[in-house]
Amino acid sequence: MDRLSEGDPAQLRAPGWRRFALALPDAITCGLFVLTWFEPFRFGPAAVKTGLIVMLLEFLVVHSSGFFAVLVYDPEASRAKRTLSVLGLSLFYLLFVLAWAASFSEWWPLGAFAWLIGSRLGSIWIDPLPLENERTRQIVFWAVSVVLYLAGVFATVDTPLPHFGIPPGLVPSLGLSGGGVWIEEPHRVIAFGALYFGGLAAVKLFVPAFTARRPT
Repeated sequence: MDRLSEGDPAQLRAPGWRRFALALPDAITCGLFVLTWFEPFRFGPAAVKTGLIVMLLEFLVVHSSGFFAVLVYDPEASRAKRTLSVLGLSLFYLLFVLAWAASFSEWWPLGAFAWLIGSRLGSIWIDPLPLENERTRQIVFWAVSVVLYLAGVFATVDTPLPHFGIPPGLVPSLGLSGGGVWIEEPHRVIAFGALYFGGLAAVKLFVPAFTARRPT
């Protein structure tokens, strides 16, 4: 009996400190977006631009997580095969991150990408499960991430949202270039980041299925 859904949910949930630790990285990221929404220059003149890039990077993280969950946590694959899968996928997505970093003439996206990946894979160290259970958890969380990301995009594109500290008159001073709703109305992408990462933190903290433990 090692399925995540079996047993008493109250007994199978991870301890509170583990759930808090799992949710903390996403909660921190959410908090940074909220602060930027209210005070766009608190973290420097490029804070809003940084938030936009982070949400683009998160798209890569969401896209890659499904492959990692299926390949890396395959219980029938050898350790060598899983290692090669990690290296190959990491190199593939790293090329996209490097291209974005070069296009913005910034190298900090590499660190941001590592932070986002670490936030997603932290459960391996904080709340380890048997390989098959961990695979199930990662696949479920990948699906939840896809839903939250797509829902966040659609919800923040046309929905009236408060500008808070990013009124239209401030946009020319934010150093954004190009076109599109996130460039012309950057408060939307910052709101998206706050809602999205807040949603991820809430799932890790409150949804029993994500923090289910193996029955003893």
